[in-house]
Amino acid sequence: MVLKNLVRYIINKYLKDYIEQLDYEKLKLDLKNGHVCLEKLHLKPEALVDLSLPVTVAVGYLEKLILTISWTNLYNNPTKVFIDGLYMLIVPKNEVRRDFTEYYDDKMQRVQRKVDNLRKAILNNKKLDEKETTFMERMRLQIMQNLEITIHNLHISYETISTTKLGHPFSFGLTIHHLEMITTTNNRLIGKIKENSAIVFKMKEMHALSLYWNTECKSRIDMPFDDVVVILHPVNLTIDLLMILQPGDFNFERPAYDIDIQIEHLNLTIDPKQFSDLLDFIKFQNYTKLYDRCQEYRELKTQEVLDVNILTIEQKERIRYLESKLDVFNLAYIYHNIEIETNPTLITNHNRHHHHRLKTNRIVTPTNTTNNNNHHHKWWHSWWKTKSHSKEGERRKSSTSESITTHEDFSIEDSPNIDIKVKVNNLVLNLSLPQTNNQSQLTDNDILCPIKITDARIGFKRRAISSNISFIIDIQSFSLFGMQTDKQQARPLLVTENFKSFLPLIHSELEFSPMDKKSDYRLYLVIEPLKITYDAPTINQIVECFNPNDDSHSSTLSQIKRRTIEEMEHDLSQEKVFDMTIQLKGISLVLPQNGVSYMCSSIVHIDFNSLILKSCLGDNTLLSQEEVQRFRFYTKYKLQLHDLRITYAQSDEQQLHIIRQIPLLDIDFYKCIYSNDADLTE
Repeated sequence: MVLKNLVRYIINKYLKDYIEQLDYEKLKLDLKNGHVCLEKLHLKPEALVDLSLPVTVAVGYLEKLILTISWTNLYNNPTKVFIDGLYMLIVPKNEVRRDFTEYYDDKMQRVQRKVDNLRKAILNNKKLDEKETTFMERMRLQIMQNLEITIHNLHISYETISTTKLGHPFSFGLTIHHLEMITTTNNRLIGKIKENSAIVFKMKEMHALSLYWNTECKSRIDMPFDDVVVILHPVNLTIDLLMILQPGDFNFERPAYDIDIQIEHLNLTIDPKQFSDLLDFIKFQNYTKLYDRCQEYRELKTQEVLDVNILTIEQKERIRYLESKLDVFNLAYIYHNIEIETNPTLITNHNRHHHHRLKTNRIVTPTNTTNNNNHHHKWWHSWWKTKSHSKEGERRKSSTSESITTHEDFSIEDSPNIDIKVKVNNLVLNLSLPQTNNQSQLTDNDILCPIKITDARIGFKRRAISSNISFIIDIQSFSLFGMQTDKQQARPLLVTENFKSFLPLIHSELEFSPMDKKSDYRLYLVIEPLKITYDAPTINQIVECFNPNDDSHSSTLSQIKRRTIEEMEHDLSQEKVFDMTIQLKGISLVLPQNGVSYMCSSIVHIDFNSLILKSCLGDNTLLSQEEVQRFRFYTKYKLQLHDLRITYAQSDEQQLHIIRQIPLLDIDFYKCIYSNDADLTE
């Protein structure tokens, strides 16, 4: 009876927050051998809430869960958890329909969970005597400190509920055939351990990981698995994962997730439709976030105007928060539509002055928010700006400081510190031709241009509170091959290293919200000498694959606008500061005759030793006051080109120097923050 109560205690402790309608009567118990079996379980929608991700579980199903506890030798033998068949369909949180009462209840639940975690951290710091700890709790701790988790047939699919502007939902996911994890502590792996030792998860093995991305598909719920289009083919990984359940035990000095991934061979294939869908998905994230803010603000403001239900303090604070996030035009647009809906007598005046509004193109300023926007265009065009004002002298500081507070609604402090290091010994990236039918295996003719990379290292760091995110990528060798036009000949080599070097061929650093706070984004890219050969058939085929749609509805001409000084000051204050440095240490460009390289074809060589392109932040010391005012709406860039040479080599190896050498080309140019202004050149 004691063992049965212990099993129920453990299941209730760890599964009740994840499993719907957990029925203890359906437990298959073999207490003599320590076997516990659960079958056909359904996951709760909030099963992933502890991960602080902007998603929720739409459908979750667990086929079988087997728990094996070695009662006779609990301190030396691990407790084993075996899961066979775990399927999850996750959707964005902002697409789950819920009223505002549920929204605030969910927010307060998050607050309560944080309070509970702080209380637990205080209790865990106290050294409890064994007499003060219950028998059940001591057994639970011992099981958790020596645990093996094995998962077979894991399938996680992400899908947007709305069909978006593409007419179909975004749908992608991953599958894993075998996943094995163990728990340990900061002291040792197995044996009798102190009860206050910190528990750490380590990933042991992962087999057959694959990714897929579906284009022009129906809902994943109704689609069989055979219809998925694979991007990342099954690959075996060696992963060293450290997952700290209680970072406070290490004074928050160690990241909550420290992941080291070793991959021997990785094969990634993507076609133009998938690539286009991926870009649309990235754009869709900003669209949905701002659309939801407008919708929420409209509903709250309508409730406030109608005065049917008195707004709570939280709802009023939410209105003020949304007003700080939305731009002037959207606020004016929502105000005006609420006035029309709540006061039908204004409809006549609204229609009478509709033609007048089309003649001008001014966005309403904050001091006169009751005026209507006078430009007849779709109201989401100005979503990229937010409602805020600051002086020109404070632009650099305000843009970086506000980047912390103008991110998505999901709290930054909810995201833990994360360190991820990935090493891929052999990486193959294939750009395939558009597939007319779904094939499980691609032939060599279906591959347009393969990219082979050796010894690639990727580092990712996420720092909570500061919202600092950094990527570091090092590539030792890089080769890009062209399209195979003749089966008797090998693929042409288009891009490769010019000579071997101990330094990485490509080194790049991308940082969001840098710690020095001098900019909002920072890019640093260094490329060792490359040799590039032009191949016309490959380039033409790539252009044809990515040719934009000629649909008149999907392409609109940019309209020339005239802006007030207030509008330009507002846009200038919201412009993100981008610190960029790109250095190419040497490029040899080969242009063969007729775009195809043959043994005896004539060739044009374009060589230079170094190319540097960088942004110039705050470089206004040599400008006069008048020039400073004139260039304040521009971003300055500097381009330096060293030792430019152009030669023409005929088939008989005679060379003609078109440009023998230009030691230095130093160019300063300015890019306007607007691309459609009537007075400022782009």
